[in-house]
Amino acid sequence: MSFISLQNITKKYGSGETEITALDGVNLTIDKGEFVVILGSSGAGKSTLLNIIGGMDSASSGKYYVNDIDVTALSDKDLTLFRRHEVGFVFQFYNLMPNLTAKENVELSTRGVKNAIDAEESLGLVGLGKRTDNFPYGLSGGEQQRVSIARAIAKRPSILLCDEPTGALDSKTGKNILILLKDLCEKDGQTVIIVTHNANIALIAERVIRLSDGKIVSDEKNPAPKEIDDIEW
Repeated sequence: MSFISLQNITKKYGSGETEITALDGVNLTIDKGEFVVILGSSGAGKSTLLNIIGGMDSASSGKYYVNDIDVTALSDKDLTLFRRHEVGFVFQFYNLMPNLTAKENVELSTRGVKNAIDAEESLGLVGLGKRTDNFPYGLSGGEQQRVSIARAIAKRPSILLCDEPTGALDSKTGKNILILLKDLCEKDGQTVIIVTHNANIALIAERVIRLSDGKIVSDEKNPAPKEIDDIEW
């Protein structure tokens, strides 16, 4: 059985005339250690799909398994443990605690997690080794994004979910982050799933999934992923 398996996942918001179907009967399997990019325009259902995979949201119907565990059947307590130990999440809008330093934001995510990467080391991996004691208000948008990435990778999660992880980054920094994410996948066996509207990022992926109106419209293997330095920004 695949590491990640979504079976007929539907997600609806609202009811009656205001009901919106964000995901419509999604079937998807992802193997351990895959590097996957999910493409789609705004409103396609990308972030909703990522939230369900990460246990941040629940499906209206369907089943979701990780390593043969039925995530849809987990209690609130077990779902919290699943998110804490198995999932690293890079949020599009950072979601940093404003009253904590960069280092403290990373440390907050690794409490109770065995074999976590040291916060300073994790920040060093994203080029913020000299900004560990800065608060979010003293960091640029791109630097806050990198703190969010450091926080996610510090847990050594088996699943790393990235919602527009390079959206606030310049070309050089963005490519360095993509190289880091690829290394985590290839060397540590982490499953990396990136959602983006940037088709150029899809060129580096082993597999590209396209979403439209809550449905998967294509799912293709990429036999010859581009080198990260070769993509346009």
